[in-house]
Amino acid sequence: MNGQIWIWIVVAIVVIVVIVVIAILFGRRAKAAVDRRRAADLRERARTDAAGAHEHSARAARAEADALRAENEAERLRNEVAERQEAADKADRISKERLRQAEALDPDAGNAPDERNGRDERNGRDEGNDRNVDSRSGLRHGRRED
Repeated sequence: MNGQIWIWIVVAIVVIVVIVVIAILFGRRAKAAVDRRRAADLRERARTDAAGAHEHSARAARAEADALRAENEAERLRNEVAERQEAADKADRISKERLRQAEALDPDAGNAPDERNGRDERNGRDEGNDRNVDSRSGLRHGRRED
């Protein structure tokens, strides 16, 4: 009996070892399957995040392009304003020069208002402070608008 017990003990140990080995193998396979599913989920999330990042990048690029277009438009408008102002200044200079030429040619130019102090000597009106002057007495009357 003694030998038979030892055989049963050895068989039981072998069976237990085989069961443990099988359990370990199945456990590893199950863990590998779980890890594969988790990795697939992470890859899918990474693709989604990459697509979102790409979309954000595209929006940023569009915003930058819009900003550049706006800057270019603003620069164009500044140039247009400068050109128009230059044209207006030129027209003003030409107009003033023509007025000077007309004053120089006009024989009645001595009756023109004195542009230095804003006073019109013909009607006694002081253009600078909008009060009337009586030409006989030299007294000012009327109301002053300041």
